[in-house]
Order: sequence, then structure tokens, then C-alpha cells
Amino acid sequence: MSVVAVYVPAASKRNFQIGLRESIWGWKHDTAAKAETPQVLAGLKPGDYVLFGHRGPNARVPQGQWADAVLRELAVAQVTGAVYQDEAEVWPDDRYPVRVRLNILDLEATVAGGQLGDAAMEAFRLSANKQGAPVPVADPEVMTRLVDSIEHQPGAPGATAPVVGWHGPSSPQNQDRYLELGDNLDRPVVALARREQARLRREKFNGRSSIRCDLCGRELPQGLVRAAHVRKRSQSNLEQRSHLANVMAACVLGCDALFEDGFIRVSSEGVVEVSEKGAACTDLLVVAKTLEGRRCTAHTPESAEYFDWHWNNWSVPSEAGAVQAGDAGRLSAQRARSPGGPRR
Repeated sequence: MSVVAVYVPAASKRNFQIGLRESIWGWKHDTAAKAETPQVLAGLKPGDYVLFGHRGPNARVPQGQWADAVLRELAVAQVTGAVYQDEAEVWPDDRYPVRVRLNILDLEATVAGGQLGDAAMEAFRLSANKQGAPVPVADPEVMTRLVDSIEHQPGAPGATAPVVGWHGPSSPQNQDRYLELGDNLDRPVVALARREQARLRREKFNGRSSIRCDLCGRELPQGLVRAAHVRKRSQSNLEQRSHLANVMAACVLGCDALFEDGFIRVSSEGVVEVSEKGAACTDLLVVAKTLEGRRCTAHTPESAEYFDWHWNNWSVPSEAGAVQAGDAGRLSAQRARSPGGPRR
């Protein structure tokens, strides 16, 4: 596992926000071609980390002068594929065709040099002087140090934070809400912990001791009900993962696993159905049939696109997981629409 630092200046704030939202980053050809940058980009592989530093001090200073600097924002991302070239428009001011797909793990505000270490801060200073080119961090402990520093911030791992309404007021009745993108969604450790899980449960279930499963309708102790993503979490970008409409209550008595693995699905009318995958196993079909025809209480106008994604991409064996995490909105496919299902 390698770690590279990329500096994003204050003037590129909008591009930075777009990159986080779309889980992608890019460089101009001339930036990607300078000095050792081609080798750094070619060496990036899935699982490597990219640290994005945003809004630091003046970078035209001697080596080591950023050791105590402060970055106003730090994004931690993990590479999900090889560097590639694409001219499709993502950012409004330029193409930035040398690109890499990312999984945005964490977004921190106001990170001091001591939290990252001298090597990481020097890599950020160098990146700032190289028009944001990726610079390797010569410190194998940088991720451990960063995790430790985040862990010891006041209230860090599960602090209560406001929920903001991106498309409507923040109210218990309005499911079209998101966890604030500035809050931590993962911890950058070798075995990634879902930092947002406790937050999602708190916001979705309001601390209730018993919760009704949205699929089977049983009222169960809270420990037997998961805050489950409708659109598979690994196939969701930062915005989709934080959208409360993308989360439903699914019990561990079978519903969570059946939906997670695509053996059951929810139609565009909000009705639970057995998928082709579920029908292929006789014993599993007996269990899945007990849910067929039930109304899924998590299906709303705000969540419909996520259930459509699950139907089109996760309950059909030959096409499971075919869509990139950055895709947004309702999905369309070329095959015919089945009765009661999403428009496909």
C-alpha cells in the first residue's frame, strides 16, 4: 500500500467539491507529464491512498517549513482502479483528462501538520509547487498516525452532528436528507471501519429500543435490525452513502442477507418480489416466498432510485454490480420491463 499527497489550492474549491461528490480526480496533461509524476501515476493501484490537502499556507517556502502548517480541509481517499484518460466533462473550468476513480473515505476540517507528520506535510508542499501533482509520502506510518489523531479529537468517532436537508427541510418526516458531507464516513485503517454506521442508525432510528423491519414488518429488538444501504454501499459515492433515503431497516432474521445478496428485490410500486437469483435455489425460495407481495415501507419517492438500482444491477446474476459508483439518478437498461418492476 502506498500513500500520495495531492494539494488543492483555495481557488479550486469548486473542483475539489465536485471531485469528492463524483469520487474522481484528474490532472492536466502537462501536470501529469512533469518529472517523476508519470511513474507515480502509473504506480497507483487499487487500495492505495490519496490524501487531498485543501487551503494551506504559502507553498513558496524552503523544505521543512510546512511541518507545522494547517490544512483547512483534508480528504482521505482510496484508489479503486488504474489511472486512465477521459475527456468527458466533469469539472467546469477544464477537462483534467488524466484521471483516477476513488472511494472517498474521510473528510476532516482543520488538520495540523503534527497530525500527519513531517513527511506528509513536505509532500503536500511539493505538490502545491507542482500544480497539484501527486507526491509520494515517504512515511509508512502516516495512515496510522492520522487515524490516531482523528480518534482522539473531541467526539470524533460518533459525535452528534446536524443532519442537513439538501432538497428539503431537516425533519423526522422528510427522508430526503443526508448526513453532512463534512462528517467522517470511514476511518482510514487497513480494515476499514464504517464510521457512519452509528450515525446512520441514530438519525434513521432515533435511538428506539425496538425497530420494525421495512421488508418483513416484524417489530424486533434494535440489535436484530441493521441500518442497511439500499444501493450497495460499495457501489455508492459519498453523497449516496450519506443520503438517509438510501438506508432502510432490515432484520438479521433473513431480510438483510436476502436483500443484500439480491435474492429479493423491491418493485417500482414498492412491493417485495423474489428475484431470478432467489428462484434458482429451492430451499432459499421457500424462505423468500414468505416476503413476496409485502409492501416495503422504506420505498418512497426519495428512495425509489436506489431500489431501482438494486433491481437493475444486483438481483440479476449476469449483471450484478455492473454500474460505477459515480452514476446518479434513475438507471435504465436495455432489457424489457418485468411486471411490477422498475422501468428497465
